[in-house]
Amino acid sequence: MSTLLIAGATGLIGSETLRQALDDRRVSRVVVVVRKPIPLEDPKLEQWVARDGDLLSALRDQHVDAVICCLGTTIRNVGGDKQKFVHVDKDLVIGLGQWSKRNNIGCFSMVSAMGADANSRVFYSRVKGETEGALKVMGLPHLHLFRPSILTGPRKENRAGERIGIAVAKVLNPLMIGPLEPYKPMPSVMLAKALLQASLTKSGAGVVETHTYRSIAHLAST
Repeated sequence: MSTLLIAGATGLIGSETLRQALDDRRVSRVVVVVRKPIPLEDPKLEQWVARDGDLLSALRDQHVDAVICCLGTTIRNVGGDKQKFVHVDKDLVIGLGQWSKRNNIGCFSMVSAMGADANSRVFYSRVKGETEGALKVMGLPHLHLFRPSILTGPRKENRAGERIGIAVAKVLNPLMIGPLEPYKPMPSVMLAKALLQASLTKSGAGVVETHTYRSIAHLAST
């Protein structure tokens, strides 16, 4: 039986991962790190609530077996403020990684993005790449970096541009083979299942794994 900590449990991927974790017999306890309590009760669920909106202030020096980081936002959601975007998608993720290192957490899984590259000219991809790089040099026991393409599922916010992209990608989906396979649309249910599977699978120390569509689909099917 394992204990998991999920950060970003109110978003598309985090909420689905939380739902699956609470239903999984292999999981005895699920800790969520939140800015304010979520309206959910379950005997497995424990909520660590932030002080004054500082998410990292919610962290406690208690052991869990694995961390699943689903933190992320969009430039639009932060009003075009790049520093606020960096705070959520980079600073908070790195802070969570540092906490995991201090507490000797066995496994850390992060939802990144296709195209993550610290040298990219694209701001979004560059921030994701810088975050991945910072986690890699921490020496976390086992690091999983998930790079999905367009995510599908019941979002709370309205993203018109993303809906158009999803519609186009679904039409082109049968043609996305070979080098185009990593760009296939990914159901949130599939990614959440893969995150959970990776976090509950024992492996050797010092391992860094980067997952794109094929390996994510494989994890979700095991």
